[in-house]
Amino acid sequence: MGIISMVVNSQDDNTMRRLILNIANLSEKYHQEYLAARWSKDKLLNDWYYAFEFFLDHTLLQGRSDRVSEKVVEAVFEVSEHNRNMIEEGFKSGNWKDLMVKLFERIGKGKVGKRADVNHVIDSLEFLREKISDRNVVKYTVDEVKARGVLQVYGELDGIKQVGDKVACFYLRDVVSLFELEGCVPPGDRRLLLPIDTWVKKFAKEYLVEGAKDPKNDEIKQKILKVCDDYGVSPAKLDQGIWYAGFNSYNVLIEILKQVDINVLIEILKQVDINVANSGMIRLIPYRDLS
Repeated sequence: MGIISMVVNSQDDNTMRRLILNIANLSEKYHQEYLAARWSKDKLLNDWYYAFEFFLDHTLLQGRSDRVSEKVVEAVFEVSEHNRNMIEEGFKSGNWKDLMVKLFERIGKGKVGKRADVNHVIDSLEFLREKISDRNVVKYTVDEVKARGVLQVYGELDGIKQVGDKVACFYLRDVVSLFELEGCVPPGDRRLLLPIDTWVKKFAKEYLVEGAKDPKNDEIKQKILKVCDDYGVSPAKLDQGIWYAGFNSYNVLIEILKQVDINVLIEILKQVDINVANSGMIRLIPYRDLS
């Protein structure tokens, strides 16, 4: 499947503004399809086990295909469902050995995922045991963000095995988005809502960080924050929109072709740089301007 980058040839201010606003608007699609349609806010706040599933659905996405990560999450909760007594015992005693044995039967080399996934699950459960009296990590996160912003909870998450900056930011961004808490995040901490994945890095290298072959994540975050301030856009929404545009590029193109006169599209493509040979990318004007 080809990769479609929804960008334009000209880099004038009006074009850049249009690009940033259009991609940020795709966050609405992300929110609808990946958050609101999949997760009940009420249940997340009242069911610790469901909230833990949301947590692992984010934290187990670690440098591999989404499908592999989904299989790891499925394996974790299949084991958990059949061994709830071991979980309860772990919460009481802090001894997770029996549960670890069961998880290693399903997860690891030659099965699905890796041994580090099991270590992450156990360390996350221990985090709930030590830090959260009702075990509900999502409710805890929401309450912390409302009371103190994201910095403290970010630091706590970063202390869990296998949770680094990208994973912590990914989880926090989606909690803040789902519960509409962005107003609780101080401007200086907005960087903690910006996971820098492959799609975000690709976009930043082409349009935000000029001349840098391998820009650092902190530099990319600063550039995202600046362009969002320049054009009055939510950094978290832009981050979601970039991922959605990259991951769903084929579907986005099909939607364009459903709504736009092909002759209009052909005329637009005559004005756009198409460089399939070097990058395998087709460059298109953002879809909201194809009318």
